[in-house]
Amino acid sequence: MCHVLNVEENERFEKLVYCVSPEILQRMFETHHHNWMDKKKNKPHEISTLKNHQEYLVYLDKEKLVSHRFLFAPVLYSEHWWMYVLDVAQREIFALDSKNIVFPSDERTALNKFASNILDQLMKWAGAPSMFKKGSNSFLPRYINIPGQPNEFDCAVFVMKWMELIDPTILAGCCNDNTAYKIEQWTEPMLEEFRKKIVIKIILSKENSLRAKAIKGARDMRVTRPGAALRSPYVQISTLDLPSN
Repeated sequence: MCHVLNVEENERFEKLVYCVSPEILQRMFETHHHNWMDKKKNKPHEISTLKNHQEYLVYLDKEKLVSHRFLFAPVLYSEHWWMYVLDVAQREIFALDSKNIVFPSDERTALNKFASNILDQLMKWAGAPSMFKKGSNSFLPRYINIPGQPNEFDCAVFVMKWMELIDPTILAGCCNDNTAYKIEQWTEPMLEEFRKKIVIKIILSKENSLRAKAIKGARDMRVTRPGAALRSPYVQISTLDLPSN
């Protein structure tokens, strides 16, 4: 989804926001599971400790990492998705979590420090100065008070919709004023519709190598000359007709 948003004709992602593929953060989490600190160097592990790390870096756009003010960084850990938002200009990082972990556990706090260090390493790799204040090797994100998921399985849907809808320019204000981010509470039927639209968006993306095959398959299944009954507005197909599974 990150790649789809980065390449589509969308002014926000063309000029303001760059979405960092979750692959690097996820692989670093898996490699250093619970052992976030390099005890010999007394600082978080570096990306170079990741096996074949150059294979992951090659897919990042150095120019956009430096030129765009905000970075969206979705992450997966312990079967849960959430998203970091890095404000490069203000040197701040925010966390959006659909389980509303406003006061995270000690384990999550340590993980947040590790994640912020990885994002800082990516910025320096792209040629930008360190995000941290002198003498510091990490900073903690500020959690955004935002409506959460009504179930135990839609965290990824929340992250993908946030990437489409969230206005990163007002996140600092939400924290400073101790107010919630104003967005509609999503219900189960709404989330089901989101899932279907996200699948369609990914399948029909010009970057999807199977796009032509998917479109051809859909055309092959259509009735070439539908009768009057099928032309009726009461039987027109929409995303609501797609199977839930």
